[in-house]
Amino acid sequence: MENSERNRRQKWQVAGLCWGALTMVSMIRIAMAVVAPTLMETYDISPSTMGYILSGWNWAYVPCQLIMGPVVDRFGSWMVMGLGAGAWSLATIALPLVATTAVSFFLLRALFGIGHSMIIPAQASSISRWFHSRQRSTALGFSFTGTLVGIAIGTTVCAFLLDGLGWQAVFYWVGAANLLFALVWILFYPDKAVGLQAKLDSGKPATERVSMLSLLRYRSAWGLALGQFGSLYAYYVFVGWLPSYLVMERGMGILRTGIVASLPFWMGTIGSIGGGWLGDYLIRRGLTHTVARKTVVATGLMTATFLVIAAAYTPQTWLAVTLLSLCMGALKVTTGSAQSMPIDLAPATSVASLVSLQNFGGNIGGLLAPIVTGYILAATGSFTGALLTAGGVMTFGAFSYVFIVGRLPEQTSE
Repeated sequence: MENSERNRRQKWQVAGLCWGALTMVSMIRIAMAVVAPTLMETYDISPSTMGYILSGWNWAYVPCQLIMGPVVDRFGSWMVMGLGAGAWSLATIALPLVATTAVSFFLLRALFGIGHSMIIPAQASSISRWFHSRQRSTALGFSFTGTLVGIAIGTTVCAFLLDGLGWQAVFYWVGAANLLFALVWILFYPDKAVGLQAKLDSGKPATERVSMLSLLRYRSAWGLALGQFGSLYAYYVFVGWLPSYLVMERGMGILRTGIVASLPFWMGTIGSIGGGWLGDYLIRRGLTHTVARKTVVATGLMTATFLVIAAAYTPQTWLAVTLLSLCMGALKVTTGSAQSMPIDLAPATSVASLVSLQNFGGNIGGLLAPIVTGYILAATGSFTGALLTAGGVMTFGAFSYVFIVGRLPEQTSE
């Protein structure tokens, strides 16, 4: 009984640390979006060029996904995440020290992208080994709220730092906070073994690792990557351009933008927790993993599509913000179920590799979203086309998850 209680505490300690990692790194992601209007004015950077800067971390992050998944599968989450957290923190602190041109801003953000490229594979590996499949969507839904909480807090904190201390202080303070988190991860992650144990609570037998290239032979791997492309494209339109949308299209000031831009991400937090619980609840009520996961994902993505299209044509600012907030909530309802799919499908020793493939496809969408939005804004002077594009890509993502991803295996062992 004592060991069972200790295991329960440790598994939620793992989920909490994963939540913390995503919270801290997301504050860095949103920092550039908050300071973007200031940098565009100070350094005479065009909207299309700023699109490349905003996606700079993704240019390095995306190819590194193909490397970090197998690395995590080989060495485990504790060491890889600890080193990565230190690297992404130092790259952030260094940015205002050396960056004065568009190229240097891009390169420093790329270094940040390399630093945190292991975060999603490491989280998936941890959740797979500590949580049974009937708890997995809830655990992932909770831990992924860190991305939303980090952005929600980050938009406000970074706006106040920008207004009071200048843009350089934004990166100094946020980078230092992340460096402190790296120490927390190293000290408090419960399993400090280098390498992976064969099995904890995943409910899966130990098997040999499957190579990344071998995974590409499966239709479901492509479905996961394409589905995540649709989801993360829309998400990074919000992350990269929402503060600028509120300033440039809706005429808000910096401080008001810092508060209002956080609202969709708070709504997304509610959606992520609720969607994660719903995915596991449907399985406990007797639905198969396939039906439960795909129903939640398809419903969330199609609802988000409808809401973002409505927001694109809404003249009232308050209504547009409301619709975009609900859109983010619906989009993030999908998180727990979508992120559970590769863990359901992959053998325990190759979870991080399959999650890396899913995240690779998703972050190609994340890479393109700020750039495409920047070009649309430069060509039309409006964000309407960019929001409509996000809706279309989400519909493509829903199709991929439902029709390309195959049947998920049932895991019944306790």
